[in-house]
Amino acid sequence: MRIGFDAKKIVSNLTGIGNYSRGLVNILSADGNDECVLYTPKYGDDRCRRELLENGNVRYVYPSATSSIGRHWWRNHGMINDIRKDCLDLFHGLSNELPFGISSADIPTAVTIHDLIFLRYPNTYDLLSRLILERKTRYACKTATRIIAISEQTKRDIIDFYHTDPDKIDVVYQGCNPAFYHKESPEKIRRVRDEYNIPERYMLNVGTIEDRKNHSTIVKALARLNDPEIPLVIVSKHTSLQEKLEYEIQSLGITDRVRIINNVTFDRLPALYQGSQAAIYFSYFEGFGIPVLEGLASGVPVIAATGSCLEEAGGAGAIYCNPFAPDELADAMRQVLSDRNLRQQLSDGGKEHLKNFSTETLRDNLRKFYNRLI
Repeated sequence: MRIGFDAKKIVSNLTGIGNYSRGLVNILSADGNDECVLYTPKYGDDRCRRELLENGNVRYVYPSATSSIGRHWWRNHGMINDIRKDCLDLFHGLSNELPFGISSADIPTAVTIHDLIFLRYPNTYDLLSRLILERKTRYACKTATRIIAISEQTKRDIIDFYHTDPDKIDVVYQGCNPAFYHKESPEKIRRVRDEYNIPERYMLNVGTIEDRKNHSTIVKALARLNDPEIPLVIVSKHTSLQEKLEYEIQSLGITDRVRIINNVTFDRLPALYQGSQAAIYFSYFEGFGIPVLEGLASGVPVIAATGSCLEEAGGAGAIYCNPFAPDELADAMRQVLSDRNLRQQLSDGGKEHLKNFSTETLRDNLRKFYNRLI
């Protein structure tokens, strides 16, 4: 099967949708049965671009235009001429959008919808970004032959906001990077701890500091947990809201119990997860919640929030709490830190749940989805 992909995020986004897109193409191209044609307006990050070329049956298509305006026009309109020339079996938009006029290419089309947070929580986006996302996502949902929703939550939102036929939407989960399944050596874990001046026992939160990620509830819960020996380590890129969070931490009197680390390289993350006593991901709304999977794959107990899709990501490998109840979260922290039987129960449940996200399962689900298209 020859499949075309919108590859802008593959070469330009090192997290989130970029990880999803690279993972999907890697899964499909690894066994050599599918040819993946990646349409991207620019070369982007050389490491990301070369990673996929290693499989051999991946090639990139670029515009002839060199100006930013020309490249932008090509991605949204002009690439359709290249799509026609390449005789694709289908085209898959990986990030809530399809090229305008894609129907004229006369091939089946798919789009992955990650979330509709810009509609559920419009105040988390500036007006222009929200309008652009809404226009592109609405067009993609209307135009695509079939839609991938990355969770049941996202599927419900597509139906509720765009009144899309439920039979047009398939839930196809994503996996996390295989690096999190690889067991790090005690020496590597200790070395990474020392690098960031982290004690032997700690809880971990990985996620961008923004209101939706709900760090405020996490630090309030930590303040209620009278265990100064086990701090919270927050891994995040620096954002404009970090100072606000640091002020709240200071106001709660727990400055010495919270460590915020910016700019952690990816190769350190598995060791940070595996060295932790628990991974906490408490966002009050997500499209899926990859950090929950990363925690399960790392073999540590996970505490997550109810209310969106995190139960889908964590299954029986996590404890779930009301995202706006610090006391409830503090109780969950105490249980996970003190109850060895509970930790084992979560570990066993996590291993079983992860079978739903194995490479083989994900590849099989994707191929079943594509076969329904053609």
